[in-house]
Amino acid sequence: MIVIATFESHLFVELAISALQEKGIAEHQIFAVPLNRSAEPPRLLDTLHHANGFSFLDLAAILGTCLMLLGAIYGYVLAWGPIIWGIIGAVSGIGIGILLKWWVSRKSTPPSKPHRR
Repeated sequence: MIVIATFESHLFVELAISALQEKGIAEHQIFAVPLNRSAEPPRLLDTLHHANGFSFLDLAAILGTCLMLLGAIYGYVLAWGPIIWGIIGAVSGIGIGILLKWWVSRKSTPPSKPHRR
C-alpha cells in the first residue's frame, strides 16, 4: 500500500512519522519530502496549526516583564510610585520588543522581486 499526502513543514509531520514507526512501519518505507515554503510575511500572532516559527511577542513579553520589574523596584524611590512606573516599564518593554522584532524581520527578509512573464 502506498499513501501519498502533502503537509506543510511542521513539527506535527515529525510526530506523525514517529507514530508510524512506532506502529511497525520500517524507516525505509517512509519517504517525506518538504514542500517549498511560501514567502508570506510574518504575522503578529501565530495559531496552533499555522505557525511560521517567528513570533513577535516572545521578545516583547521578556522585555515587558524585565522593564516592569525594574520600574516597580525603582518606583519606590521615584515620584510616581512603583505601580505607575511598573506600568510604564511594561508598556515600554512591550513596545521596544515588538519594534526590535519588526526591525529584525524587515532586515532578514529579502525584498520581493517583480514577477516576470
